[in-house]
Amino acid sequence: EIKIPFYRTLSEKAKVIFRKRVRHFIINKHFVSATEIEVTEEMKVMIAASSVQILFGRDAYYLSDFHTIEILENNDVPLKELKRTKRIHISWEAFKIGHALADGNNPGIKTMAMALSLEYQFSKKSIFNRSAYLTFDKLYKQQAEKYIQSGKSAYKEYGEVDRNEYFGVAVEYFFEQPEDFYTKLPAMYIALSRLLCQDPLGNFKYKRIHN
Repeated sequence: EIKIPFYRTLSEKAKVIFRKRVRHFIINKHFVSATEIEVTEEMKVMIAASSVQILFGRDAYYLSDFHTIEILENNDVPLKELKRTKRIHISWEAFKIGHALADGNNPGIKTMAMALSLEYQFSKKSIFNRSAYLTFDKLYKQQAEKYIQSGKSAYKEYGEVDRNEYFGVAVEYFFEQPEDFYTKLPAMYIALSRLLCQDPLGNFKYKRIHN
């Protein structure tokens, strides 16, 4: 059983497609434990579902540059490790809490989105529509610069900002708190909606790819 809120919103036909993508993701990944924690089928399904959710409005894509998912008991792994090892690290305790609480914090979605951004930038695979990606990229650059200028950011200039982490946070916000995102940053919300071909609020309709 797939226990994520996103899955419960789907039609029966879409659920069949979602489960198919989850199975394909699991088959093509090597799941390992970094500690004594046992890797269960539930873990594999939940982690795979987090990745599938992000691109469910687009063609099936399975993060082919990342072959291994390393599950940790309760440790955060810096983004630089994701880049260096080409392993997706999941802190299972934080992952479970992120899916259980609708508080805007979902490390699973954020981590998968960061991996997706890294793969797109490094390999230039046709994951996203190029025009839609550039539109979103321009908007989040403007927003990041505005935030830096406000003095609230730890960064001094935009060049210091890790775009992959920013993308991960944006995707997390998009799925976890879409109403708040749309109210505060409507242009960015719409740009991300077009990039992912999804709209959690249901204002925009996209033709879903069924594969």
